[in-house]
Amino acid sequence: MSDAGRAALHAAFKATGYVVRPHPLVGNAKHVLRVDAEHPSLDAALTVHGFTTWAFLTAWNPHAQARPPRTNARLQQRLVALLEAQSHPSVSGVGVADDRRWFEESLFVPGLFRDEALRLGRLFDQEAVLWGAVGGTAELVMCLEPSRS
Repeated sequence: MSDAGRAALHAAFKATGYVVRPHPLVGNAKHVLRVDAEHPSLDAALTVHGFTTWAFLTAWNPHAQARPPRTNARLQQRLVALLEAQSHPSVSGVGVADDRRWFEESLFVPGLFRDEALRLGRLFDQEAVLWGAVGGTAELVMCLEPSRS
């Protein structure tokens, strides 16, 4: 991917709402996460359950290339199965572009450490994952290294 393409993709990630759907692990409330923002109500809900970190992940559209719905569903099911096999709880989520031109079904994973979130992002060929720690800001973690030409 060119530097200009990577910059545009980074801008798109920042212009996205990362929606965590209501679930007991997040205080039965919907949360909209933003890159570089704090999320105190989510932090409070996670603290009740003893979580100090979290990640927002997807398996949709590897390498930021649109895939057919059936392919995305199959990839996402593999991510769900992997998280379940590793005993990581997850909450349904969706990443939605601010202009509503695209969305990606996603998972919010409380208790996931940054290195594990990065590993999963790389495993599913994602450009980035969103990661955070209670009391901090949501961090866009780039997964794929730029190619060296």
